[in-house]
Amino acid sequence: MTYFHVLRKLSVMALNIGAHFRLLSLLLIGFGLFSHSVSAQPLDRCQLLSDNNKTKVSDLTLAAALSLPVTQFDNLFSFQCSLEQPRVLMTKDGFIRHSVLLINGVEQSALAANQLAYALPQGNFKLAFQIDAEKDFTASLRLQSWRDYALVGQQHNLLLGLFFGLCITLVFYLFFMGRSLNDERFHYYCYYVLCAGVFFLLQEGNLDLFLNGSSFNNRSVNLLFAGLTVFSGTIFVVALLDLQRRWPRFTRFTVVYPAAFVLAISIALQFIARGQLFSWLSSVMSIITMLLMLCTFALIGYASYLRVHTARLVLLASCIVCCAMVFRLWFGDLSPFIERYGLIYSFAIESFLLAIATSERIKRINNDKIFAQAQAMTDSLCEVLNRRGWENAAQKMLSEHQANGGVLCLLYIDLDNFKQINDSFGHKAGDEVLQIIAKIIRKQMRDQDAVGRLGGDEFVGLARFEDESLPMALKARMTQRLHNIKISTDSVQIKVNASVGCVTFAHSDISVSDMLHKADHAMYIRKRENQSTI
Repeated sequence: MTYFHVLRKLSVMALNIGAHFRLLSLLLIGFGLFSHSVSAQPLDRCQLLSDNNKTKVSDLTLAAALSLPVTQFDNLFSFQCSLEQPRVLMTKDGFIRHSVLLINGVEQSALAANQLAYALPQGNFKLAFQIDAEKDFTASLRLQSWRDYALVGQQHNLLLGLFFGLCITLVFYLFFMGRSLNDERFHYYCYYVLCAGVFFLLQEGNLDLFLNGSSFNNRSVNLLFAGLTVFSGTIFVVALLDLQRRWPRFTRFTVVYPAAFVLAISIALQFIARGQLFSWLSSVMSIITMLLMLCTFALIGYASYLRVHTARLVLLASCIVCCAMVFRLWFGDLSPFIERYGLIYSFAIESFLLAIATSERIKRINNDKIFAQAQAMTDSLCEVLNRRGWENAAQKMLSEHQANGGVLCLLYIDLDNFKQINDSFGHKAGDEVLQIIAKIIRKQMRDQDAVGRLGGDEFVGLARFEDESLPMALKARMTQRLHNIKISTDSVQIKVNASVGCVTFAHSDISVSDMLHKADHAMYIRKRENQSTI
């Protein structure tokens, strides 16, 4: 047998072995898939029984939730459960007034959780779930493992912890900013964030972690803070954009009064037992709130169209919250996470945008106030301080002098024969002379000095020095600069001379009026000297 024949037989044997191996592999894979499909079947289940307690209607498993049609008042649902491990039964308790869960006839206590939850034991048992509902609704029952229950609870508490931390920080920030700036907008915003934070705290059931859910039902209190949130948020937006001043009647009847009505309903619900009337008033409150949001949104949109300052930021914040509400009401099945947390974090984004809008609005208002005050303190012709502005500045410098010492130097400047300038060349030329004289005086003084026009052709300049020799140097420089100067106007060249009176004060027991009186006296002495020289 040649080498090639041996190699051929070995190749055939290898192919046969490979074929058998492939067949064995296919058998093993098929068996594995079959066993996996068998093991994938949910072994933990609770079977819902019909009224005759015999016919099995539907199953509640780890993989699939069970929707139960709940009618108003008393409901009883019976299950036959078979659990290989202890599990947790959960459902939302928004419209449940009271619930009792019995396992083999023994009542079970609800878990301290942010939703209605009961611990289910391992094994086979009969379960009875009694629900007392305030209205007809569909309850969704879920069966979870303890691992998933703990993981979801930790994620929920972490996310809400971040949100509540943001709310608390924002509330304190707005409270102290409102106190320091004495602005009501910050106070309204603070109330809005506080009420919204408590509303979400109650809605998400976080208080049930500390209070037994079966003995504490927070729906009426939750509706109260919903009303407070709607009212405080409406008043805040009206104040922020100044809507009451722009459209008083429309704002009152379409926004303010409906918000007050929503608040009144939420307060009334605190004294009404949870039942048909309670549910009807809650529905009315929801409808009015939606209409109120539409009216407020329209007002904000119109304000944005008119380019009201920060209105576009407020409009963007409102759009984000409205989109979250629409998604939660009509598209919640697409994403359970967004359905549960979308509204909460849209409010967080809204709070951030509204904080920016409030700060920008207050900043602009304060700038307008500062500009208005500066205009009220400034002489419009000469662009120096007027009498009121100069006296305020002089009083501040006098207080600084009394605290730190030094020497105050006051110059009192009066133009000689200014009436003749007006009579000879006209008031327009006289105004130009005053403007040029004011510029000359400002250039001789420092930026921290107070220069003002008391009226007519009288100017004053107040400076504070540490060195006693500097006031005399300032007087000499000012006197020389204002002595027989020639001022060119649009039509003529005018020769102008000024009398400069100077007084200094090293002591602090003096008032601004006394300083002016002494400087005025020194100026008239200088004026007589100038006239005698002429």
